[in-house]
Amino acid sequence: MMKTFRRDRSLVFGRLLLLVALLCWPALRAHAQADWVRTGSGLSAQRIRIAVAGFHPSGETATYQLKSIFDTTLYSDLQNAGIFDMVSKSMAPPLMPSSQADVQLSAWAAAPASAEMVTFGTLSVQNGKVAVLGYLDDVKNPQAPQILGKQYSDAAGTENTRRIAHRFANEIIARLGGGINGIAETTIYYVSARGGNKEIWAMDYDGQGARPVTHLGTISLSPRISPDN
Repeated sequence: MMKTFRRDRSLVFGRLLLLVALLCWPALRAHAQADWVRTGSGLSAQRIRIAVAGFHPSGETATYQLKSIFDTTLYSDLQNAGIFDMVSKSMAPPLMPSSQADVQLSAWAAAPASAEMVTFGTLSVQNGKVAVLGYLDDVKNPQAPQILGKQYSDAAGTENTRRIAHRFANEIIARLGGGINGIAETTIYYVSARGGNKEIWAMDYDGQGARPVTHLGTISLSPRISPDN
């Protein structure tokens, strides 16, 4: 009888331990998950605060129209990248520096802009060509501020100006985004019947620059990009 009693008591004690463990498991699991959430929530990278100065215009009359297109496109591309804290135009200093010699980094670093980076440069139109010289500076490093300097040239026109802005935006994104390629130069192909027939059209990733690709006057469907573009 004594052996039976001890065996029954051990069985009851074991069942109690199992019951306690089962009751505690949800709380332990929730605690572990809470710890994971707290740890993970602090891992997101802080966005870089960047300002886009209006590019300095020079040259022919058409410069001002193309400059507006360039400035708007560049700002939009950097904003759409999702890795920057954009300085609002209303908070940016009313400056249009054209070179490293005349950029006032302290003005961009000060409140309310409080920028960490600033991009600026010149846009000119001469002899039917649009030329852009763009810079990216680290305003916190006045001794050696320049991070990027790029020069572009193409036939003057709205689409080419937008294309240059997309290209410069991608250069900035790649440099500050840890090598991540931007999508600003992406082209979207689609079918549209706006001309009366279903034709293949193309547009920039942001919906701008819509243009027809085919003019077949029939039904064009299912566009695909060839391996060599």
